[in-house]
Amino acid sequence: MNVSTINDAQEYRASMQRAALTFLQRHQGEHLTDDGHLFARAVSYLVSGLDVPTFMADRLVHLAMSELECRKRTAIGISYGTEDATRVALRSLFSGESVLIPLRHLPARLQPPAAPLAAAATH
Repeated sequence: MNVSTINDAQEYRASMQRAALTFLQRHQGEHLTDDGHLFARAVSYLVSGLDVPTFMADRLVHLAMSELECRKRTAIGISYGTEDATRVALRSLFSGESVLIPLRHLPARLQPPAAPLAAAATH
């Protein structure tokens, strides 16, 4: 296989996975308790509507469902590199928004190694 054929195949799979993800997002409200039925409908949509081979449609819908689950979760990161040693920034990994909070509000397992000294100095 030459490079352009490989790139075309990868682009095809990526576009069909996006189509599956779009289908899942559009119809997930109809299947609040049965992901299996939503999965089957998405596979059927790819196979019958977009002529994707069945073996590939199963895999693409599975990947799209995994991506959909990741998007549902709220992910928050902690940035210890603030100008103030007594505060940290909580940052949404999806929106990029951040808010400063006092370091003492974090549980001990999330404290940086030098944090106990800084927290003790503020009390």
